[in-house]
Amino acid sequence: MLPYFLLACGIIMLILFLIARDKKSSALAIVLKTATSLFFIATGLAAAVENGVVGNFDAKLLPSALVIMGLVLGMVGDITLDFKIYFKGLEGKYEGVEKDRDTMMYFGMLAFGIGHILYITSMAIRFNGYEMNLLWSALGSAAIVAVMFLVCIYVMKMQFGKFLIPSIAYAFLLCWFVVLSALYVKPAQGSASAGILVAGSVLFVVSDMVLSMTYFSKPADYERKGALNPESRLMIIVNHTTYYLAQFLIALSLLFI
Repeated sequence: MLPYFLLACGIIMLILFLIARDKKSSALAIVLKTATSLFFIATGLAAAVENGVVGNFDAKLLPSALVIMGLVLGMVGDITLDFKIYFKGLEGKYEGVEKDRDTMMYFGMLAFGIGHILYITSMAIRFNGYEMNLLWSALGSAAIVAVMFLVCIYVMKMQFGKFLIPSIAYAFLLCWFVVLSALYVKPAQGSASAGILVAGSVLFVVSDMVLSMTYFSKPADYERKGALNPESRLMIIVNHTTYYLAQFLIALSLLFI
């Protein structure tokens, strides 16, 4: 029951964070975001313990440890990206703020990217003997990402600038995580863990699609009024709600390994 209790506490903390968070962020919002992230890490740890993973050096231990490390990196990456938003409000107040914001962006993407590598590695270890899934999912993900960025750049006119290559690399890892989790539903033989991972990975994609629009939309989009503005309150709520639900589901999947 402890994992579900921690999940409920995390949802409450998420609601408090969404109340405090606006498009400029704040010290209070960052504190609440950190607390919410700590709850999904705690949920993962509690799920692993309840599943009998801790203390038993069996096939469950390493995959569970990798997922928990991925959750920790998710917290680091997310908080770093929120500091990027926070520093946006400091533009003109000290020299070098733009460079610091770029550094935080790169570091946040790197943390999330490594986190996805850990999630992928965890699945590869759990489903040993299905190595071809790794190959086909990687090739399929590369094709999906190529089409996606062509649409983003030439149809949606999104402007990635210096972050184009890191964005493509990150999108590939995220897409690989989604496709691989879907391919492992069958070999999981009805395990709830695989289905939960699929749901979590899909929500991760939705969150990052919204976040990409927040960061890289064409300038005219930021002049829009209402919910269609990439920095609107609705976008903030959708982005963070789907992100945290994704991480909580990934954490909860450890209960069913």
